[in-house]
Amino acid sequence: MRITGCGYNFCHDSSFKADRPNGAGGYIFLIIRSPARITINGNDHFVKGNTVIVYRRESPHIFGAHKAPFVNDWVRFNPSEGDLADLENLGIAFDTIYEYPDIYDLSYLVKLLSVENRSANQNADETTRLLLRMLFLKLSDSIAKKPAAGSDLTERLTSLRNSIYSDPQNHWSIGTICQSLSISPSYLQHKYKDLFGNNIKSDITASRLEYSKYLLSTTNHTVRDISQMIGYENDVHFMYIFKKKLGVTPTEYRALSVKEAK
Repeated sequence: MRITGCGYNFCHDSSFKADRPNGAGGYIFLIIRSPARITINGNDHFVKGNTVIVYRRESPHIFGAHKAPFVNDWVRFNPSEGDLADLENLGIAFDTIYEYPDIYDLSYLVKLLSVENRSANQNADETTRLLLRMLFLKLSDSIAKKPAAGSDLTERLTSLRNSIYSDPQNHWSIGTICQSLSISPSYLQHKYKDLFGNNIKSDITASRLEYSKYLLSTTNHTVRDISQMIGYENDVHFMYIFKKKLGVTPTEYRALSVKEAK
């Protein structure tokens, strides 16, 4: 299976729409990390994010943002007949919308693919092939999993995590979340970390920072305005968290983004 292109963390504004009636010149593994409108066989589907579609070469690509900036990762590839048979055996159907709860697992693999695809390493071809194989295996595993008995809370926490990453501008409150789930804060923290490996506050912070990076690099909003847009009560706290997590201030990040874009 040969990779012909890939992209990680592509961000577009809320007016973005892709309309490619003849496809994009190859098979596409598309990861949509934000709210989106997707048209399949003439039918519109609205998703909150955390969505994967594997398009055939000739399949129409009709999708776009829905009330929020559009964020996606993608891999274009050319499969052999044997590769297509393998995907069928893995239970992966083309032109089908799949929800994938922990979408950042897949995004990280695409990030590695992007690096390896540009690498001069003599083993780069083999490395990219293996990383692409991992993408398909993880998707197959997600498709095959069945909810366990008594997993209602697990499903609700998975939906919550999807919402945290697809709606970073929400003023997330642990107290409000616990009230909606009818559980205590301590149990929420324990169960959330047990399921996802991160505590809920870390995911809220990561989601906010990812969105703030998009706003800093694509808009002229002030740092103070952005801090309020992503749920922080004041810009001082936002600047402290940003610097602590990313190593630069929001203003420095904006300057670097402008410089790289030139």
